[in-house]
Amino acid sequence: MDDDAIEYYFDDIESFYSELDEILHRPYSTEQDVQRIITQYIRFIVRYSKDFLKGSTEIDQVAYKLIDSQICLDYSTVVLSHIVHSHALVDQDYIPYAILLIAGRDEPRWMKYILMESIQAKRNRLFCKLIQEIKLGIWDTNLDISSILFGLCFELCKLNTMEKEDLDLVDSPLIHHLLDLVQETRGDAQESFNYDVIHLIMVFNEQYMMSGSNENLILDVLSQRIGTSDIFSANLIFMLNRSNDICIQMLILKLLYAIFTRQTLYEYFYTNDLYVLVDIILRELCGLGDTKEGQTLLDAYLRVLEPLLENTQLNRRPYKKEEIYRVLQQLIHPGMQRKAHSTTKRLVKRIIEDWYDCCSSPATSSLGPSTPADDIPEDVLAKQVV
Repeated sequence: MDDDAIEYYFDDIESFYSELDEILHRPYSTEQDVQRIITQYIRFIVRYSKDFLKGSTEIDQVAYKLIDSQICLDYSTVVLSHIVHSHALVDQDYIPYAILLIAGRDEPRWMKYILMESIQAKRNRLFCKLIQEIKLGIWDTNLDISSILFGLCFELCKLNTMEKEDLDLVDSPLIHHLLDLVQETRGDAQESFNYDVIHLIMVFNEQYMMSGSNENLILDVLSQRIGTSDIFSANLIFMLNRSNDICIQMLILKLLYAIFTRQTLYEYFYTNDLYVLVDIILRELCGLGDTKEGQTLLDAYLRVLEPLLENTQLNRRPYKKEEIYRVLQQLIHPGMQRKAHSTTKRLVKRIIEDWYDCCSSPATSSLGPSTPADDIPEDVLAKQVV
């Protein structure tokens, strides 16, 4: 008998979970069996979601039951493909999104497979559907569900360069809406959601930077909101200070670079926030560079430091000028155990020559000349992937 035709009564959530386990343990021997069981599982969750899925903890629980099940281990690609094509692209419910997001974060190769399954004729159909639902505000009243949509959008954007037709869906009203959400969710209880929205804004900026176009609606909208998106600007720096995720750090640095090199945004940040940013950069410059990832981050921080010092309020109100100079000198004279990377030397030399008043001192000349191999195009920051 079809599960939809049976009326279930549960004493508690554990009874509900037990029934989900029973569905996942039904016998299967073919791909059709697997698809049928997955559909039964998702429909059952959707049917009782209002009763038992009260927040992210319960959503994670039902997703991991499927992800960790034997049927998923045996037929992972069949399961993911079926969820994408028969549920995520068809259903008007968040459960398929949640399962895909949690599965992809749990196993990165699965997210790549989800992306591959979502693309048809170069268009990312799943991304397009998610963006339309975000624009319609279908889940705006539930932050846990909205976070799922934002999170899945972020993961899909992070993995490849979007087609222009897909990126065109990211319009000014959407960006204003996202920035409004950031302003409205400033409380500690809403911090995770707030960061999910910021992650999405940052990855959109990266897509514009990689597109090769002069258009960047993120910067255009921020230029219209100077003084009215202070939570976004403050949280960008706060996230950079706390994050250990190299991908997130790079996305923040790319957006900061874009802001500090856009004339209309030179004074987007409050001066005190810029002081904090300088402190963060000094700390990171002193501790990075021993690994390939560390070297990539170090050079990204240097690329941000140059326009930060030259284009913002710090050009008129210098902060920790001598300390910055000492740290820059240490990067190019690291001692016997390390050798300064050629790109690092080039970036440091340019900062000192263009910014530091004592550019004619003997210390400056010790940097040495740039070599042709060092002359890397400045847009390399946009394309750096860690």
